[in-house]
Amino acid sequence: MVFFKYILISIGLFICFSGRICAQEMVAPLDIPLYLSGNFGELRNDHFHSGLDIKTQGITGFPVKAVKAGFISRISVSPFGFGRAVYINHPDGTTSVYGHLDHFTPKIESLVRDSQYVKESFSVNLSFSAAELPVQQGEIVAYSGNTGGSGGPHLHFELRNTRTEKAFDPLPFFKNQLKDSRSPEIRGLLFIPQPGKGIVNGSVNKQTINVVKDKNGKYVLSKPVKAWGTIGIGIKAYDRMDATENIYGVKEIRLRVNNLLIYHSVMNEFSFAGTRYINSFIDWEEWKKRQSFFMKSFIDPGNNLGIYLSNQSGLISIQESKAYICEYTLQDAYGNTSAFTFTVTGEKSLIPEEKKDGILFSYNRNNEYKGKGIELSIPTGNLYTDIYLKPDTGRSNYSVFAPLYSFGERIPLHNYCPLTLTLTNDSYPDKSKYGVALVVDNRKVWLGGEYESRKLKVRIRELGRFTVVVDTLPPVIVPVTPAKWTINKRISFKVSDDLSGIDFYQGKLNGNFVLFEYDPKTRSLFCNYDAKRMKKGKQTLTLTVRDGVKNETRANYDVVF
Repeated sequence: MVFFKYILISIGLFICFSGRICAQEMVAPLDIPLYLSGNFGELRNDHFHSGLDIKTQGITGFPVKAVKAGFISRISVSPFGFGRAVYINHPDGTTSVYGHLDHFTPKIESLVRDSQYVKESFSVNLSFSAAELPVQQGEIVAYSGNTGGSGGPHLHFELRNTRTEKAFDPLPFFKNQLKDSRSPEIRGLLFIPQPGKGIVNGSVNKQTINVVKDKNGKYVLSKPVKAWGTIGIGIKAYDRMDATENIYGVKEIRLRVNNLLIYHSVMNEFSFAGTRYINSFIDWEEWKKRQSFFMKSFIDPGNNLGIYLSNQSGLISIQESKAYICEYTLQDAYGNTSAFTFTVTGEKSLIPEEKKDGILFSYNRNNEYKGKGIELSIPTGNLYTDIYLKPDTGRSNYSVFAPLYSFGERIPLHNYCPLTLTLTNDSYPDKSKYGVALVVDNRKVWLGGEYESRKLKVRIRELGRFTVVVDTLPPVIVPVTPAKWTINKRISFKVSDDLSGIDFYQGKLNGNFVLFEYDPKTRSLFCNYDAKRMKKGKQTLTLTVRDGVKNETRANYDVVF
């Protein structure tokens, strides 16, 4: 009996998390018509979108409500990510998250502001017990905004399993409040011959083929496909919803070849530790070079993303001179379905051997390299497939302090891996100003690092080209309309840094800490008048801003409140 009770509870929890029963237990987080600018699992740079982005009519300030009763377990404030965010734990084992908020309710705002002044920091991360901040279903906890990494006013809403912290799709809980009668749209296919094993249209290179309408209005490939050996396919597709022209991620993808299901993925949930598997889920090269998302319909051996339902690899073996009938079926959360059928013709061809130039780095083992001024470690679990690397030191005078260290192609790594580069010219006296830079199209992206005996140690999340630079210039501070500071009750600046980025900022009025907020999107640094903590009258503001290597700018300004 106990066993059957456990089974029933487990089934109930599964149904709850899938949204089939518990959907009726939630209220919407906003009291306005719901339209989405982003859905769960949508493809983003280096991550899957972990919730719903709910439109707020292009403005901020709508009341944000708790979707269920529970307690506020966490409040975070940061210039980045979710900006101002509230986390509410619920008795059913779920956590709801509300991000990019403009401000909190007065009680919460006061609590957060007190903490910021105690820590003398805008960024705070506060945790609470169940008894400290209980909330009722529908209770207002904050107001919608555009803070953190937001690209425009909206509410980021997500649901998580409290214990595992896996994010799962909130859309089933609000299906009755969102209209969707539109099916996913297929834009094109990417044919990917497997190295040394396949060939497509006489080439071993990847080939993009558009999906177009023929004279009868039927969708077809823009040109025929002939192949031999082992190939993979990627699909470029988007979903749509009613009453909006936004594009969304596709929830479910199936690929059949001659009626055999060889690939099946469903985006229902994922862990934050696994979100970077997006760089294996898509063709990373196409994304980085052309900003185009092609979702691969085959699974790399080092990809452990838990959204795949088929026990097949998704690779297609073409060993006969015949027609291989391929059919994609795409489906959204509402069951709207698109199907696309096309033919790959088997044509026997000589498959060139894979070029195995360089050093083999395997996805399922620890990999180490030391030589040519480079030390690199890639532990197991950080590559999605085997690769061959050719470490090189081309352009020996690329920077004053180091050559252009190259690993060839840009290749994603799942976690941070240690890289050490040798300085060929260690002449700069202040070693703390050195930093490793990733070189992308001759643009240097600061990564930083630690100096030790003519070497710089840094952690990287992609392979590519690197060099060593120095950051000697302090941040730039520009006052914004100081004549209006008094009437607006806001002190405003624009701040910028040329290389290592803004890392620290602090304002003091007559020597006393005052809270400044930094918005990296607009390079804005500002302080609103706080009657509880600031005096009236003429005062001296001392503003200090530092970059990532502690280059500092400090300036004094007269302020009158």
